[in-house]
Amino acid sequence: MKYLSLIANAVARFAMRETVLLISLVAAISSAAFVPPDRGYLDYLDWKVLSSLFCLMAVVAGFRKQGVFEIVGLSLIRLTGSLRALALALVFATFAASMFVTNDVALITFVPFSLALLGPVASASSRATIIVLQTIAANVGSSLTPVGNPQNLYLFSFYEMSPIDFFCAIGPIVAAGAVFLALALLAVPARVGLTAPSTGYAGKPNRRLVAVLTALFVMSVLAVFRVVDWRIALAAVVVFLALFARDLFARVDYSLLLTFVAFFVFIGNLQRIDSVRSLLTGLVAKDVVLVGVLASQVISNVPAAILLSPFTTDAAGLLVGVSVGGMGTIIASLASVISFKFFARECPGETRRYLGIFTAWNLAFLVVLYAVHLVVRALG
Repeated sequence: MKYLSLIANAVARFAMRETVLLISLVAAISSAAFVPPDRGYLDYLDWKVLSSLFCLMAVVAGFRKQGVFEIVGLSLIRLTGSLRALALALVFATFAASMFVTNDVALITFVPFSLALLGPVASASSRATIIVLQTIAANVGSSLTPVGNPQNLYLFSFYEMSPIDFFCAIGPIVAAGAVFLALALLAVPARVGLTAPSTGYAGKPNRRLVAVLTALFVMSVLAVFRVVDWRIALAAVVVFLALFARDLFARVDYSLLLTFVAFFVFIGNLQRIDSVRSLLTGLVAKDVVLVGVLASQVISNVPAAILLSPFTTDAAGLLVGVSVGGMGTIIASLASVISFKFFARECPGETRRYLGIFTAWNLAFLVVLYAVHLVVRALG
């Protein structure tokens, strides 16, 4: 019985940690009952997206191992002299970093770092508010670039969007989000005379390794923008890892890659079911932005982007929908779950307070950003 209990607990922890992966696998397997596996399944997979995700995750894992983000974060924080200024540095460092290293990596890097810094100097309410605003900052900031989050990377590739079309579509939303974030930080007490405590980080990055990682990162980004062939970028990253950094293979989030594969299969099968194809096409034809927002609240914005993309040609509308849809519920963006897990581990008695603050601020941002979309659409 003891071993069964241990196995059950392990399965439960895995299910909580990889909920979206399990949902995607169940969806893919269920859809196979209506469309039996055949050679067409291989055509479902977007190898460029999967390759780009792998390359970016591997290279960013290398940066994290070298302590690059911690060094940058400490440099920013040492310039602050008040709690509000510290919150401003933490929130907008996350905002900026998420544009290039994805929203989940930015939060994995900065949230534990922030909790360590804020513990001795901030009240429970202020600490929760700052972590919530960091989470929103990651979700908003990452929306600005094709490499900022998985759904952007997918949509940019799926629709073969031009960089100008991409930035024009999402730019007003991100700009409004940045302004609202700055205003929201007024909710954090000023508390002047604050000295940011040290985290004890004393690592020294290998400059040559960081330089190579930077070159590989640039190559991976250029592959996303279709300047470099994705096969060349993949080969370069794999060869580098195999020769000089094999441990980084283990740091790649393969569950995310498998989630994408499962959803590709699920969506591919849905496209071959006439009734489902007609239903989804009709829904997105009415208001793709609103459908993207609502779908994200239930299944999160990455699956929503993959689910809806084959049924609409409005790339800009779907991009805005799943970006704004990252606000709202705790599962609207998987990155939000990451922050909550870190906070719950460090402050187990404050999770109810955190969820209340999270919901209030996220709903506020959802309403404001959707309103900005409506204004932009009316003016356009």
